[in-house]
Amino acid sequence: MSAAQRLDEVFGLPRGSAVIALNDPETKVPIAIMDGTLISAIRTGAVTGVCAKYMAPSRSKTVGLFGAGPQCKTQLMALKASLPQLEKAYVYDLSRERAEKFAAEMLQKLNMDVQAAASDRLATIESGDILVTATTATEPIIHGAEIKKGVYVAHLGNNEVDEELILRADKVVIDDWETDKHRMGDTMAYMFRDGKIDDSGIDASVSDLVAGRKSGRGNDDQLTYTCNVGLGLYDVAIAARVYQYAKENGIEPDATSPSPCAEPEATRYQFCRHP
Repeated sequence: MSAAQRLDEVFGLPRGSAVIALNDPETKVPIAIMDGTLISAIRTGAVTGVCAKYMAPSRSKTVGLFGAGPQCKTQLMALKASLPQLEKAYVYDLSRERAEKFAAEMLQKLNMDVQAAASDRLATIESGDILVTATTATEPIIHGAEIKKGVYVAHLGNNEVDEELILRADKVVIDDWETDKHRMGDTMAYMFRDGKIDDSGIDASVSDLVAGRKSGRGNDDQLTYTCNVGLGLYDVAIAARVYQYAKENGIEPDATSPSPCAEPEATRYQFCRHP
């Protein structure tokens, strides 16, 4: 059992945990310490939601999710916020029970059709206009030969997709190539190490898309791919916004409240609704 699986299955905790300390930019004095687990999950979902505006096909109606953990929840929430026309999502997980629990919760939260695909991996791939991977897999669970044209694949890291998929993609976007190409454990880092991809293989960064320096999908027939492993800078920016929002609305910390990590997931993710 991996360390990530042990956290989940033995202790009932997210596989990633974090604490964020904010300092005043002028005085450098600490002004806030907050749980970073929820912020990081929201941030990762939000980046995919932003990318989808530029990379998803205009006809997108369905999402195929790989992984029924907290990360895919924020992924689906952000995708639905970014692309309101989405109607259906299929979630694949090795645990049928976890997939069904995920589907029931997100159906209620998002008012869209969410179904557990159980162990039907290929059906999940074939169903999605958008595919999202958020698992602990160390071997590819999506292969380039299985992907049809016109799909947007949002890869969140690890070795979840094979090299063929990335090489087949008409558009490759990454959050920060200089960081990610050295992050061993991820498909693209292995490709860079082995000389199978270099700087010329990256079409744009996420910031390039948002700033309008480069374009995303050119047409609905293209296979598009993003790798958003994540940047700590995003977490700090969102934490600063949370702090500002709390100050503006007179929200005081409550020392008696349990950590978000200890709360039921359905409650924990309610915060996503607030600006």
